[in-house]
Amino acid sequence: MEMQKKISFPLIFTQTRNFIRNRITQFALVSLVLALVHTFFNSFFDKQNLAEQINLSYDLTNYFSFVILTLLIGIILKAISIATISNLYASDRLNLNLLLSKALSNTLKIILFYLIIGIFIFLVTLMLSIVLISLSLLLPKALIVILIFLVLLVSILFLIIFCNFFFASQVEPRPNNIFESLSLSMQLSKTQWRQGILMTLIYLAFVIILTQLAMAFDDDNFVLNTVFSFCTIFFDIFVTSFFYRLYSLITHSTNSTLPPNNDDKHQEDHKLIL
Repeated sequence: MEMQKKISFPLIFTQTRNFIRNRITQFALVSLVLALVHTFFNSFFDKQNLAEQINLSYDLTNYFSFVILTLLIGIILKAISIATISNLYASDRLNLNLLLSKALSNTLKIILFYLIIGIFIFLVTLMLSIVLISLSLLLPKALIVILIFLVLLVSILFLIIFCNFFFASQVEPRPNNIFESLSLSMQLSKTQWRQGILMTLIYLAFVIILTQLAMAFDDDNFVLNTVFSFCTIFFDIFVTSFFYRLYSLITHSTNSTLPPNNDDKHQEDHKLIL
């Protein structure tokens, strides 16, 4: 497969903005439903009481159950948001049957993806620890600290870009198997990191600002928690749509067409970049 090398970030951002804007009602509806589910789930757990129970009994069972359940809910919500993007690329109307079947398939693949990534991170961390321990015998402590910071920063940014390309690959109506998707996501992360890192930095800035705002308000306010969850989910959908637009422009051949849409007034923005 021949990949296209030069793609403009402003063009992809504009295409994504137009795609979301022309389907704003559908995306807002799905984001609201997912935000309500997320807020309801959080409201069932008294985190302060959970922490006190752990401190008194030293029993981590409840804590691990909470973490696993939280991760599972997050995976399901992500799978549904990816399915929504896939649905709205194929049609301007939400198809519940298509949405649910795609979300189920996405859920299983994301769980397997996280397991693979978890094993990979463990092995890489182990090897890097051995290397850093060896270097600590040769280099000053200050230099080791700087080196660790740089390695962590680059690794985290690359991992976020890689994950987003993988999620984007699952938007496809008939995605590749998981190992092909992993391989392609790795290639795209290495060749399209400039566009990816710009979107990642925007996303991180958004999350930091939203987190600061959330911390300034009452944590037990259901309405405010729903609003913050809605904003997070909606912007996450935008980010996944951005990476899918980038993914589709690169992986589709010059004779391919983008999924049908009604954005005629922005037709020039939807042409493949040759």
